[in-house]
Amino acid sequence: MVGVPGKSKGCVTCKKRRIKCDEAKPTCKRCEKAGYKCGGYSSGVLFVNKSTAPFAEDRSQTSNSIQYINNVPVKVVPRMRTAEVPPELSLVAFQSDICTSFMLSNFIWRTYGHGWLEPAAADVDSLGSRAVKALSSIFFGISHYQEDMQLKATLQYGKAVSLLRPALSDPSKPGIEALIVPIMVMLMHASYEEDQSASVAHLRGLITLLHIAGPAKFQSGVVHKAFESARATLTTSHLIARRRLFLEQDIWKTIPWAMQTAPKSQQNLLVDILVHIPGYLQEDNDFQQKPNPVAQASLLSRVKSTLYALHNWRYVWEMLNPNAAYETIPPTVPSQPRVVPRRLHFGTYSQAAEILLYNAVHMWLIGLLLRLAPDDTTTILNTATAAAHDANFPTSSFPRGCLRLPDDIASLRDPAIEIVRAFEFQMMNPEANRESSLFFLFPLGIAWTVLEQEPEYRRWIRDMLDEREVTKGYAIGRNVWFGHYYMPKVFAIRHSSEPILIGAWKCPGCGKSACKGGTNAHGTLPKENWQPMLSDSRFEVRRD
Repeated sequence: MVGVPGKSKGCVTCKKRRIKCDEAKPTCKRCEKAGYKCGGYSSGVLFVNKSTAPFAEDRSQTSNSIQYINNVPVKVVPRMRTAEVPPELSLVAFQSDICTSFMLSNFIWRTYGHGWLEPAAADVDSLGSRAVKALSSIFFGISHYQEDMQLKATLQYGKAVSLLRPALSDPSKPGIEALIVPIMVMLMHASYEEDQSASVAHLRGLITLLHIAGPAKFQSGVVHKAFESARATLTTSHLIARRRLFLEQDIWKTIPWAMQTAPKSQQNLLVDILVHIPGYLQEDNDFQQKPNPVAQASLLSRVKSTLYALHNWRYVWEMLNPNAAYETIPPTVPSQPRVVPRRLHFGTYSQAAEILLYNAVHMWLIGLLLRLAPDDTTTILNTATAAAHDANFPTSSFPRGCLRLPDDIASLRDPAIEIVRAFEFQMMNPEANRESSLFFLFPLGIAWTVLEQEPEYRRWIRDMLDEREVTKGYAIGRNVWFGHYYMPKVFAIRHSSEPILIGAWKCPGCGKSACKGGTNAHGTLPKENWQPMLSDSRFEVRRD
């Protein structure tokens, strides 16, 4: 602030000494008697820093220093100094905000908890807020080696659990559906701590809550968004366990969205399909132990019907999202060429998340189909054709983009590679992603099981994951944010030098699927004369 000293007409030196000046001219007699050099009577301009910030002391110019400009005394106080927080200033008041912000820097959990995680943190009086504080504190404490904060987080977690138990035991309590948020957060906490028993307990608590509350309780607000995330978590856990999930029932696929004004998201439409697969896997496992031809035929019929629904979704999505993806050729280092030269881009992060999940579901269904009918090489293409027809997809006039359509899949390797390419887009700037992603890493885990034996793809996936701390180490099953985790395999994969393609066709002349004309004389034969190739009940990886 710029100011002028007060109304006193005394000399500068007397003012500084805080004594009454005799105002003698040209110099003060009182200063002469005391042996001081009189500073005169001109009122110098005083720059005063009025900021209350705890600035460090400026050693180069003390508060008592005076500079003379044209014989006019001027005191200069710097307006800008290096800010330092004094040790006596506690950060306890800001600790919760700091830890929560750090937790939300995990873009995977932020997008997974889209619409409910941040509101839970902001609702300071809720049980969900307690759980969020415990979760964020343990993250911050471990990452920054703050042992006292880790202890505090453990106590916060224990207190939240102790409050949750009695609340969950009373089904008649109004608003019981709100408990879905703290349960979800505690599940995240237990997973990070690698506490398997606590994780299982929270999963059971989540299932219990959904049964007690019923689907109508999750139709709006934060609990609706939390339900969508919970459904994704339960589906993944039941895929791993290969156990049927009650969420496959129609009431759980319709009622929670009955009051929504916006259409169900494309990701949730895919979950409507995916949620059936755990039950299919359970039946398939049972048939391997005790064959039942009649029941197996019924299961095969349902798998084909589900595959048709997935193909129909994909054609409709293509028409709803024309030109959603495009390719570029990024610069590369000659010594490290890209395994896939072109880079895939999407218009939005949501579109990328939808294609990622679609390909993961596709891999599961193709796997089941070939497990149940190993010699069936026509169903996949026939299903794709029927789905395109029923969706009114103009197969002949619609321009083919850079994404594969259902009739362009020859092996599990095709959707696996598209998963990695779409994931690369998500990892270009994941911190900017503020959209929902219910399955951020899950599709990549499925693709990894198919591509991990190919060094170029294995290196590509690992390098992408290791670029950021949030995903570093995920490819090897160990990550600081997620601890140890399990990547579910679609089925066992046998690699061979002579791979058999899924749903592919072979030339009747040479017997090769790669015969497409130009390089082989048999390629000139009409495609309708080609014969379907036999597929194996175990998946093959194409290496062309």
